[in-house]
Amino acid sequence: MTFFSRAVLLFICGIVQIFFAAHLLFDWSILELPSELMFIPGIFVLTTWAVLSIDYHFGKKEKTKALYDEYIADRYYKLGAAGFSIFGLGIFGLFAIQDFSNWSLQAANEFILNLSSFLWFVFGALIVVFSYGDYKESVDG
Repeated sequence: MTFFSRAVLLFICGIVQIFFAAHLLFDWSILELPSELMFIPGIFVLTTWAVLSIDYHFGKKEKTKALYDEYIADRYYKLGAAGFSIFGLGIFGLFAIQDFSNWSLQAANEFILNLSSFLWFVFGALIVVFSYGDYKESVDG
């Protein structure tokens, strides 16, 4: 695996997550969601995880050292910290706009759906940002 192939793999995974999360979060009417199609982002995440794990453990050691070095880990940790901050602000915002005086089971279910779709939106966006870093690494060397 190269930086470019990893960037493409992560970009596709992130874009699919962003699409499905935005579809739920902003009530788009392109697809009938939630439905059986909601397994697609999970399949992409599991497939990407499997490909990257297999490459890490069974790939050529020279390329593995270059693909998974301290610089990549530092970029990953910084993006993770940014993601936790963004998600924390998003949870605060979602809690702030709730009308707890008219709270019902349906409102609670909508809140949980919005919360989970926001989490997947942030997670997908972070994957796309990470893939952009891999793309820059493949171009710049």
